Amino acid sequence: MNIGETVTHPQYGAGTITALFRNGQEWMVRFDSGLRFRRPRREFEGQQETMSTAPTALTPTLNALKEVNGAAQLHFKPMTPDQFSARSLIEALRVGVAPAQHIRELTIGLGDEQKRLAAGLNQAHSQGGAAFAVIGDYGFGKSHIVELTAREALDRNFLVAAISLDLQELPPHRSFSIYAGLMHSLRYPDTDERGMGPLLQRAAERPAIAEQMRDLTGESMDPLQFGLQALSNTNATRQQQAWTEWLMGGRRVTTMNRAMPRGVKFPSIYKVGHNERQIAYLLNGVSVLARLSGYSGLAILLDEAESYSLLHAYQRPKAGRFFSAVIYSALQARQNQIDPDEFRQHRYRAYPLAYTAKQSLFFLFTITRSDNQMPLDEWLTVEQILDLEPHQTPQEIGHFLERVMGYHAQAYGYEIGERQRQIRRGAAEHVALGMRNARLSIRGAVRLGVELFDLLYLYPEYETALLLDELRNTVR
Repeated sequence: MNIGETVTHPQYGAGTITALFRNGQEWMVRFDSGLRFRRPRREFEGQQETMSTAPTALTPTLNALKEVNGAAQLHFKPMTPDQFSARSLIEALRVGVAPAQHIRELTIGLGDEQKRLAAGLNQAHSQGGAAFAVIGDYGFGKSHIVELTAREALDRNFLVAAISLDLQELPPHRSFSIYAGLMHSLRYPDTDERGMGPLLQRAAERPAIAEQMRDLTGESMDPLQFGLQALSNTNATRQQQAWTEWLMGGRRVTTMNRAMPRGVKFPSIYKVGHNERQIAYLLNGVSVLARLSGYSGLAILLDEAESYSLLHAYQRPKAGRFFSAVIYSALQARQNQIDPDEFRQHRYRAYPLAYTAKQSLFFLFTITRSDNQMPLDEWLTVEQILDLEPHQTPQEIGHFLERVMGYHAQAYGYEIGERQRQIRRGAAEHVALGMRNARLSIRGAVRLGVELFDLLYLYPEYETALLLDELRNTVR
């Protein structure tokens, strides 16, 4: 297939090829609906390949034949823990994903982006909040930068709530569902537990925190305050669990009544209607609670991908109100692009968009470049929008290939030789050229790095000069 030809996708419909990547294995297609995505060729109608009969990568050398009593038998050599860890890492890189525990050392470039986000975390702690949007094409590192930011935030003693939105299960216009997903995913710098439980328990053990929360907001029906009061009123595990689940977006159950005085009216966490004000208020309140409990604040990270652009036209305004409400909650008076009066109150109760002080809310979300993308310019300044263009240098790619080379050798138990070093030196320039020519994404470059060392390992007779020539012809 060539640029300009018409193709059909089973989900997105008909469209026109606008660019080819990875030697034609991935296509950038502008669909008749106005969407523009980069998708694998095999997803399109008539392009499904039959299963190859070629040996799986690394299969010939994983098993050694051993002669026992005249018969050939398979002999497996047990892997050491370090080798197993390296093998797992290589398998993750083989699909273009850097494991979270190695996210920093396997980052290609992104130095400027990391500095801006680190400065944003500092700003959130010192000034009350920060907000950023990351925009880029498919495979250019949006999910990578989310995990990279999560690691940086945890190192700076922030609580981190990070989720990936999904058109079917967690669409961007469902504010309550997003809130519940964030609270269930809450990570801590000092424990491996997830969710709000550790934070609420820590706050409930210090009655002064609940008093400070009441002083910081004039809202009498604050769910967080009610939850803290209930948790301090009971030692029953089931009641504490019920209140914790409710504050994380769960159902209100009768067990909760025993922790509160008779006749007290409970607040509601609204699932439908104009609830973006309350959801933004609650997220801001969790950041206040985190700050009062000894943490630096709360970092909210949403990997939105292309979910927003796939929404129906009538759903996008509701999604936009949620995102802009959280941005306002983080920035408040330090921004002049969002009018707080544009957010309507819920029909049952009015909520402010934020606590009055002590908040420390960092908000980052990613979007895929599209004709129907979010109106970022209406919410954020140029400095707050990070555009992921392929600007990685050959030196940065060379550093990455050197790390892959080391892990590959450890994973498959061989000594690094001159062939591997020649490929590491020669491939960096070609891969950088491929990214500048839009032939490779970052994810494609990661996969390609592993494939190069696979070829050298599987085929000892493969000439490095020939491999580099083939690589150069592929990325031109």
